[in-house]
Amino acid sequence: MQTASFREVLQRCVDYHGHFCIGQALGVRIALKGLELAAPESEKDLIVFVENDRCIADAVLIATGTRLGRRTLKLVDYGKMAATFVNLAKDVAWRVGLQPFELGDASKDEAKERVLAMSDQELLTWKKVRVRLREEELPGKPKRIVNCIRCGEKVFDGKDVSDDAGGTGPFCVSCLHGAYYEPEV
Repeated sequence: MQTASFREVLQRCVDYHGHFCIGQALGVRIALKGLELAAPESEKDLIVFVENDRCIADAVLIATGTRLGRRTLKLVDYGKMAATFVNLAKDVAWRVGLQPFELGDASKDEAKERVLAMSDQELLTWKKVRVRLREEELPGKPKRIVNCIRCGEKVFDGKDVSDDAGGTGPFCVSCLHGAYYEPEV
C-alpha cells in the first residue's frame, strides 16, 4: 500500500477534521507507524481498532483509508490515544500508543510542533499483539441476520444476545440490557 508524505497525510486529515489540533498530529503519527508495522499491501488487508472517539479517530480514518461502514475501522472506546492495526493477509497485528510525555507550559502551537518533531521512539510505543476476529466481524456481506424477539428489529453479524437466566433469544442488546436512548411517548 503506497503512502503519501507525512505532511500530505496530515493536511488531508486536517481538511477532513476541520482544524489542526494535537489530536490530529498524534493520530497521524500513530496511523503511519501502524501502517509501517502492519505493512498491508492493500486497504482490503487492513482492519484498524481505534481506542477513542476523539480527534485521533478522524486522523486514523483518513490516514489509513479504513471506514466504519466498510467494517475496516472499529471503535473500541477505551479513551486511549492508541490503535491496533491488523493485517488480515499476513495474520499480524500491532498496537501503537503513546509514550508518557509532558509538553509542560508549551502553547497549543508549540505542543503540536513538538509532537511532529519527536522521534517515533520518544513519542510512540508499539507491540505485536493478537486480535481474534470472528467471521461475523470481517468486512463483507452480513453473515447472520436475526430479528429481536422483543422489538422485532433486525440484528446483524452476531450482535444479538440471549437471556442468561431463561436462555431465550435472540434479543438486541438494547432490549435485553437497556438502550442509550429513551422513547418519547
